[in-house]
Amino acid sequence: MNQYELAGHGSTTGWNAKTNDVNGMNFYKMRPIEVAAQARNCAEFRAIMLDPAFESTGARVHHFADLGRLTGGIHAEERYARLVPELALYEQRFAQIA
Repeated sequence: MNQYELAGHGSTTGWNAKTNDVNGMNFYKMRPIEVAAQARNCAEFRAIMLDPAFESTGARVHHFADLGRLTGGIHAEERYARLVPELALYEQRFAQIA
């Protein structure tokens, strides 16, 4: 089970590919890409998405990005706006798979 999870509004426990499975779920049944999307953490989202072992099937990135946007506090819209290009790249890379 992954230890990577949300650690507050817009923050995570920190992505570490050596200690977490890029496709595994955490205690809350969230995949790492979903955690990064909800936190709107662009660097972690990109690192997970570009990991060669990452499998996009079943990932709910837009759901969690929107959830973070709606519940993420005062800077939620700003963080979401920074994530939008990463979401577009995600769609471009995995649209044929979905």
